[in-house]
Amino acid sequence: MISAEVLHSVGILLHLSDEELEIFRRFLKETECSPNEAVFQQGDEGKDLFIVGEGRVAVRVRASEGADVDVAELGPGDFFGEMAIFEDAPRSATCVMSDGGRIYRLRKSDFFSLMEQHPRTAIKVMYRMVNITTGRLTNTSSFLSELVQWGEGARRRAITDDLTGLYNRRYLDGALEQQIAEAQVKKGVFSLIMMDLDRFHGINDAYGQAFGDQLIAAVAPSVRAVLGPNDVPARYGGDEFTIIVPGRSAVDAMASAEAIRSAVEALEISGPDGVVRVTSSQGVAEFPRHGQTLEKIKQAADQALYRAKESGRNRAAMFE
Repeated sequence: MISAEVLHSVGILLHLSDEELEIFRRFLKETECSPNEAVFQQGDEGKDLFIVGEGRVAVRVRASEGADVDVAELGPGDFFGEMAIFEDAPRSATCVMSDGGRIYRLRKSDFFSLMEQHPRTAIKVMYRMVNITTGRLTNTSSFLSELVQWGEGARRRAITDDLTGLYNRRYLDGALEQQIAEAQVKKGVFSLIMMDLDRFHGINDAYGQAFGDQLIAAVAPSVRAVLGPNDVPARYGGDEFTIIVPGRSAVDAMASAEAIRSAVEALEISGPDGVVRVTSSQGVAEFPRHGQTLEKIKQAADQALYRAKESGRNRAAMFE
C-alpha cells in the first residue's frame, strides 16, 4: 500500500485532508515494475493515471526523425498519464521504469467512481491536475508543440462552459476551495461576486430557449472584459454567474460588480422582434469577513444578490 509520506508529496493531492487521502488511497492499485519495463508506449490506449511510489520513470517522445528523446524523469510522488482521465486518446509519450520499482494505478473508471461517491475530493484532485498539467505542457520544448495544443484543448474542455467559454461550475468549486486554503495560510482575503440576469425567465418564455442561450452567450464577454487577469469568472448554471476576485476586499469587488452591471445594461441584443436589452444584479461577499467556509461565503454572496434584487434589480449589493 502506498505510504502516507508519498501520498502527501503528490502534487494533485496537495489540498486533500488526511480523511480525503485515505479515500483516494482506496482507489489505487499497486504494480511492481522491472528495470526498463514500459508502463505504456506512445500510441497505446490511455485508461489510467499513475503515481510513482518507488524508482524513476523516464518519459520519452518519438521525434520527427524517428528517434526516442527523453523529455522528463519522474520520481516518487510524481504522477503521469493524467490525460487519460480527460479524453479517450492515444498515449502521447512512452513511459519506462528506469531501474525498476513500484507504481500506483488509478483507472479512469475508478476516478469516475470517486467522482460519484466523493465529488468534493474528486474536484480537488481534478483542479490540481489540470493546473499542474497545463504548467507541464506550457514548459515543454518546441518539438512538443502538437502535444501542448492537444493537452490544452483537453484541459479547456474539462473546465469550461460550452455556451459561454467561461469556467464551469466544477472548476469554480475547486478554485474556491483553493482560494480558501491559500487565504487561510497567508491570512489573506478574496471576494465573491454572484450575478444573475434580471427577469431572464420572462425573456426565455417570450422568445424561446434558443434566444435565451444567445443572450447568455452575449453577456459573457461583457463579464470577462471588465475583470482582471487573476479573476475567475464562471457560469454557475442557467443565467447565473459567479466570479472569484482574489486578493481584493468586498469594497474593491463592488467596483468590478458595478462595471459588469453597467456593461450588461449597455448591451443591445438582436431578438425576433427587434433589439432586446437585459439588466443584471450582483451580490458581493468577502472572505473571511462575511464567511469562513465555502458554504458560508457562497451563502453570504447569495444573500447580497437577493438584497440587490429586492432593492429594485439592476444594481450591486454587498453582504450585510
